[in-house]
Amino acid sequence: MTRTKLYRLLIYLAALSVAIGLIDRYVGNDAPDEAYPGKPITIIVPFKPGGGSDRIARAVNAFTEETFGKEFIFQYKTGGGGHLGVGYLAQSRSDGYTIATYNTPDLALGPLTGAAQYELSDLRIVGQIAFDPNVFAAKANTPYIDMKAFLDDARKRPGKLRLGIAQPKGGTHLATLAMLHQESIDVSVVLFAGGSELATAVLGGQVDVGISGLAPFLGSLERVKFLGVAGESHHPRIPNTKTMNEQGIPMNSGTGRVFLAPAGIAENKLEILRIGLKAICDDEAFKTEMQKSGNEPIWTDGQRIETELSEFSEHAALMIEKYEL
Repeated sequence: MTRTKLYRLLIYLAALSVAIGLIDRYVGNDAPDEAYPGKPITIIVPFKPGGGSDRIARAVNAFTEETFGKEFIFQYKTGGGGHLGVGYLAQSRSDGYTIATYNTPDLALGPLTGAAQYELSDLRIVGQIAFDPNVFAAKANTPYIDMKAFLDDARKRPGKLRLGIAQPKGGTHLATLAMLHQESIDVSVVLFAGGSELATAVLGGQVDVGISGLAPFLGSLERVKFLGVAGESHHPRIPNTKTMNEQGIPMNSGTGRVFLAPAGIAENKLEILRIGLKAICDDEAFKTEMQKSGNEPIWTDGQRIETELSEFSEHAALMIEKYEL
């Protein structure tokens, strides 16, 4: 190749590089005068269909066409207690067309325990659309009338009873270990990837009691007995089930249902998502649907959740070290 041809080739490659950069810029976050969303948004659900996260995303999707003009496209990226799907989102284009649903406080715990391949700084929180208190569940023919009875039996038979927990190294796991430690209880802890797997194990008698949100048990309420609610008040779907506090066992834990976007999303698109999802959350028909699924639809802005998770991370790091998660 002659020197002249080499120079021309270098100039061509440089021009091509500039052109690619401009194309990426204007079809990505900063496309001028783009009507957003101009196409369907893909939502990553990091758990198997049928679990709490999937049910909530489906409930939201019933209102997205009216709010955003298009329904969501569902994509399931399961594994790692949901962290695999969130990690996939963190690596996705931040053009506003890929979002995800996940849970707090697990979102903050993943990076702290090494279970996640992302950092909180890789993500933006659109907002929290609901809170799902944890419940303790057993088969309908269980001999236990409540969690106090289960724990009393566990004290008499150390290591003999099996307690299932959804999502290893997550918020429910951490809160349950803290409760067992506080009550000086020795049980065999069995971990499950998500709530649907836990519910199957409870119904199949693979564990004596399981703890997760209510949603995975909604399809089999007649086959389940609820022994306790780890919340501040009775659950509206199971109003006769006592709270853990009422049973003399201090425990308040649950799952915040949040929507996420990659960190580089343009602020105007993030705001559109926030306004739209808040409008859905405030819709009375949506509230009714969410309450049927065992969730309390309360909108919390993403900026507030980001601040709370940052503060939570500092406290959680000490607890993770204590319980060797």
